[in-house]
Amino acid sequence: MSTEDLIFQDNFVQFRDKVRYIHDNPGYKSCEVMDANEAIRQIESLFNATYGFPDEKYGKTKTNKTIVLIGVNDSEEVLLDDVVTTFDEIINIVTQFYYQCEFTQKGFLLLDLEKGETADGQVEIILRSVIGENEGDWNPFGTEDYWWYGDKAGDCQWNNAGTDAAEKIQEAVNIYRPIVSPPPGYIFTYSAFEQIVLFGHEYENEMGEKLIFYKENESGSFTWEDKCLDPDEMNFHFYGEREVIYFRIPIYLNKPSNWVFMECDLDGNQKVNPSNEVICIHHNNSLTYALRHLAAIEIIGPPIEL
Repeated sequence: MSTEDLIFQDNFVQFRDKVRYIHDNPGYKSCEVMDANEAIRQIESLFNATYGFPDEKYGKTKTNKTIVLIGVNDSEEVLLDDVVTTFDEIINIVTQFYYQCEFTQKGFLLLDLEKGETADGQVEIILRSVIGENEGDWNPFGTEDYWWYGDKAGDCQWNNAGTDAAEKIQEAVNIYRPIVSPPPGYIFTYSAFEQIVLFGHEYENEMGEKLIFYKENESGSFTWEDKCLDPDEMNFHFYGEREVIYFRIPIYLNKPSNWVFMECDLDGNQKVNPSNEVICIHHNNSLTYALRHLAAIEIIGPPIEL
């Protein structure tokens, strides 16, 4: 976190805790005053952090605009007690708008507050609230995606030889790798490339299911159902790979925030697990990471085609 991030977080927590204390102690009067602009910024931040889902995928959006008033003194200051009352008023206004919205799958996108005119000891707070229509659950694999676990054997009817479930999951993970754009005038460059190799049995969810495709059998005998991944299994292991790549490994290895995933190579095969000498079918993972650095384009120049 940058110094600016830490300052924002500290101010946010202080304001949130003051609001909570006043809510929990209705007879308490703080008599504390705040700069009006700062109060509006803090209300906006607290509301969005509490009720907003800005990172969901939305198609349509619907916007509502309104104005609320708050008392202000000659120094452009507002009472903290009034700020908490206004915050509650804003919650009621936005909640009514949210529940009146006709979207079947909806989420609250953002609340944008601006300071308006000041007159007769009151200042306007201009509200713009936006609701989005959620596009629903997205999965990379559909109803036709029945793929053989590995061996480049194609689908579960042994068509499309040259690819398999491991290859398909690899493609999806690489295609849908999150892309972060640098600020204008800058470019990301990378160093210290590192390859992490996983056999497939290392990580489980809370139900004991392997996040990466892995099945073992001491006899070495596997059924058609074992080796054919249906669409639900394909999607499960796609999301399992992402959890391992973006959360489990960086946390387990205690890596810095600029240690980022670059690409993966998945290989589906049948082998003996060297850790327990049991025959298994699995997706061997070769995962490449690197350290990401921000640099000025005018200093190092843009990349060029080979």
